[in-house]
Amino acid sequence: MSTKTISIALSLLLASTTLMSNTDNMAESLMKLRSQVETIDSQIDDEKDAYKASMKSLTSQKSELEATVSRQELKIKQINKELTNVKGSITKASKNSEGLKPLVMEAIDNLITYMKSSIPFKTNERIESVQQVKDQLNSSLITPQKALSIVYNSYADEIRMTKENGIFKQTIELNGKSKLVEVARIGTAMMFFKTPNDTVGYVTKDASNWSYKEELNKEKQIQILNIFDAFKKQIRTGFFTLPNALVLKEVK
Repeated sequence: MSTKTISIALSLLLASTTLMSNTDNMAESLMKLRSQVETIDSQIDDEKDAYKASMKSLTSQKSELEATVSRQELKIKQINKELTNVKGSITKASKNSEGLKPLVMEAIDNLITYMKSSIPFKTNERIESVQQVKDQLNSSLITPQKALSIVYNSYADEIRMTKENGIFKQTIELNGKSKLVEVARIGTAMMFFKTPNDTVGYVTKDASNWSYKEELNKEKQIQILNIFDAFKKQIRTGFFTLPNALVLKEVK
């Protein structure tokens, strides 16, 4: 075999080897690309599922919020109705202070009952202020007309509470101990608390009792801290993600 023939044969062999190597590399690259595509497809499916779950949760929360708003509006109507009834009774008894006194007493008792059943925001202070009027009226230290004026303003304060959002300080009972905390109140629908060491939670109730529940979920803790930060910065409008702490049960 001539040298030229051998050279041609080696060139063909080398070219064949190179082609096979390139083919193997291409196949390996295609396999990697296919794996990446499958991974991306899986991630897209996961994102779709997460989005659907999030939308379902938001829809549920929206329904609960709408129901809460309806309940708050009903409370306002009930208080306004009570005021209207009191006004009507006053008109009939306006010529006789003694006739007015039992009507004011009844209005005070009804208001105290409502305060005990409503969200536990400075409940003792609210009740004491009205009870003081009752005691003064019983002791004839103030006239029924004066007592009525004060009680009327107290009813108005309760209505205002349903529309008021903000941060306040009050003492709560947490894990068997009294603590002075900050509370972020959203009307009378939700109320969150934050201790000086940033322990956070919310108010809840069973069939008859109010209690304060510490939030242990890290993500929800951040959400609660964010609402405190927003309120302190005087941010009252916008989109806020909050744990579901709606007061859904009513005390009978």
